Amino acid sequence: MFAKLAFCTVAALMLAMVTTGSSIADIPNLVGNWTGSYEGYANGTGYKAANETGTITLVISEQSGRLFAGNLSELGQETEGFSGIIASDNKTLYMAEYDRGYDVGTVLSNDTIELAYLEDGENGGAFIDEFHRMK
Repeated sequence: MFAKLAFCTVAALMLAMVTTGSSIADIPNLVGNWTGSYEGYANGTGYKAANETGTITLVISEQSGRLFAGNLSELGQETEGFSGIIASDNKTLYMAEYDRGYDVGTVLSNDTIELAYLEDGENGGAFIDEFHRMK
């Protein structure tokens, strides 16, 4: 009886370590320079297609596990800081831009991220950004 209980306990611990280890290993490394374009709708200016918006740059300068931070720049203008988290599925991103607004995103591949930016208020809007890692 004791041997059976000991075996089950060891097996459960090994399974827990393997499961936890694999999810930690699957956390994507987002550090780097990303560039892309966006499209969306803003109150007051209306709809803007991707070919009308120009380039945006996302620089993720630091990452610790599932937490990350960096700067975002539109069309070479002033940069805006942000911080974010990678959800436990290792695909979904949540970001808070320090000036205003929030992003919810998805890691589509090691080199592609899609973000949905939402901002409320008088100048609010909704935008879709697609970023590709610069190599």
